[in-house]
Amino acid sequence: MVVELRRIGKQFPGVRALHDVSLAIARGEVVGLCGENGAGKSTLIKILGGVYPAGSYTGEVVVDGRVQAFRATPDARRAGIAVVHQELSLVPEMSVAGNLVLGREPGRLGLYDAAATEVAARRMLARVGLDGVDLATPVGHLGIGVQQVLEIARALDEDARVIVLDEPTAALSEAETARLFALVRARRAEGAAFVYISHRLEEIAALCDRVVVLRDGELAGSCAATVPTRTIVELMTGKEADTAAAAIVPGGEVALEVERLCVAHPVLRDRRVVDELSFRVHAGEVVALAGAMGAGRTATLAALFGCARSRVTGTIRVAGRAVTLASPRAAIAAGLALVPEDRKAAGVVLCGSVADNLALCALGSISRLGVVDGARAEQLALERLRDLTIKAPGLGAEVATLSGGNQQKIAIGKWLPLAPRVFLLDEPTRGVDVGAKAELYVLVERLLAAGAAVVLASSDLPEVVRLAHRVLVLREGKLAGELARPAISQLAIMQLAVGAVEGAAA
Repeated sequence: MVVELRRIGKQFPGVRALHDVSLAIARGEVVGLCGENGAGKSTLIKILGGVYPAGSYTGEVVVDGRVQAFRATPDARRAGIAVVHQELSLVPEMSVAGNLVLGREPGRLGLYDAAATEVAARRMLARVGLDGVDLATPVGHLGIGVQQVLEIARALDEDARVIVLDEPTAALSEAETARLFALVRARRAEGAAFVYISHRLEEIAALCDRVVVLRDGELAGSCAATVPTRTIVELMTGKEADTAAAAIVPGGEVALEVERLCVAHPVLRDRRVVDELSFRVHAGEVVALAGAMGAGRTATLAALFGCARSRVTGTIRVAGRAVTLASPRAAIAAGLALVPEDRKAAGVVLCGSVADNLALCALGSISRLGVVDGARAEQLALERLRDLTIKAPGLGAEVATLSGGNQQKIAIGKWLPLAPRVFLLDEPTRGVDVGAKAELYVLVERLLAAGAAVVLASSDLPEVVRLAHRVLVLREGKLAGELARPAISQLAIMQLAVGAVEGAAA
C-alpha cells in the first residue's frame, strides 16, 4: 500500500471528529471518500496532508511502510502527498503564475527565474485547458470555478504519488469535469493514487474503484463504486434512502420582472457578460439559470442584488414596481435576498456565532438607538435554529466550526425575518452532502409555499431538473433557450448550453 491511515482519532473542543478510522490506498487506485457534512472527511485528509500535525491526533499515517510525523503541509508534500482542499488556498492578490509555482518557485542561487516560471505556468494551464488565462491576472479577479481549476492544475503538476481531491468539480462545467477525469485516469495509469471526495455520487461511480464511507467520525463501511447509489446513501445516513422529489406547485403574481438586462464585461469594453436578458418569475415559482461556467449566471444574480462588478443597464420590477438596484441595500429594501455561491467569503460570517449570523439581517428591527436587544436576538436565533434543524453545539458556536450544510442553512435562514419576495440562490447546495441537500430542497419548497419566488443559478443539473419550473439556459451571456416542465431534462439543458440545438421557447 502506498498510504495507510491506521486507527486515526481526532478531537476538537466538545466534538469527536474522528474515531478509530483506518484506510489503505494502493498504487494506481482511485478511492472515493463519502459521508455527510460533518462526517469527518475533511478532518481525515487534513491529517493526511499535514494540516493537523503529528501529536494533535491519535493513530498513524504510514507512507510506503514508514510511519510519518508530519509537522506541516510541506512535510506531507515532500512525502509525495498533494491535497486540493475544498477551501481554496490560493493567494488572491498574487498573479496566476505566482500561485501556480508558489512554494516551488524556479530559480538558482536564490534568484527568482521569471522566464522559467512562465514556462511552468503555461505548461500547467495547458494541461487543464486554461491556455487563454492571463498569467499576470491576480487570482482574486477570477471566478471561483477558474480558481478551482488552478488549484487542481497545481496539484496534478507536483510529483505526488497520492493526490487528494476534495469536491474538485463543485464549480466546474461538464466539459471541465470531463477533462479533470481524463487527467486523473492518465495519472492513475502512471501509478498515482487518488482520494476523491464528492457529494456527486454519479462521479464516484464513473471514476472510482471503490468507496469508503464515514458517518459521525467513524468508518461506516466500504463497497465497490458500482453499487447502486441508494446503498452508498444508506451507508452515509444510516437509514433507508428516500430519493422521491416533492411536488412543487407554482403560484400567482409576477414577483420579479427583468427586461433587457445587460452587464458589461469588467475588463473588455466590447463585451457583455449578460446580454439583453429578459424574464419573469412568479410567486411560488423557481426559475433556474443554467449554462456553462462563464455563461452569465452569477453575473445576473449579482446585477439583481446591486453588487455587479461592472456597469448594469435594463429595467427591473419587483411586484410590479420599477426599482433601481444600485446597491445591496437597495435590493434588500426592494425585497430581494442573495445567497452567494461562496458562502464562506460572502454568505456567513465565519468567525461570528450562530446567534449573531442568524440575527444579522434583523438588526434593524431588534435594536433601539443603535443597541441590539440581546434577548430578542437570542429568541430569534433559537427559532431559526429549531425551525431549520441547524445542528450546532449552541448559539455561541462559531459558524466556521459547523458543517457546510449547516452553514448554508444559516446563509438562507438569516434572511427569513425580512420575508423577502425574491430569493436569489447561487449554487445553494455546493459542497453539501446528500442529506443536507435534501433538507435544503425542503427549505426551498417552504419558501415557495410561503409565496416567495426563487431565481436559482446552479451547475448541478439534477438539482435544476428537481427544483425548477422553468429553466433559462444561458450561453456567453445570451439566452440560448427556455425550457418548462415537463420538457426540462439534463439532456435538453446541455444541448442548449453547448449550442447543439436551436433555442426553444416554452
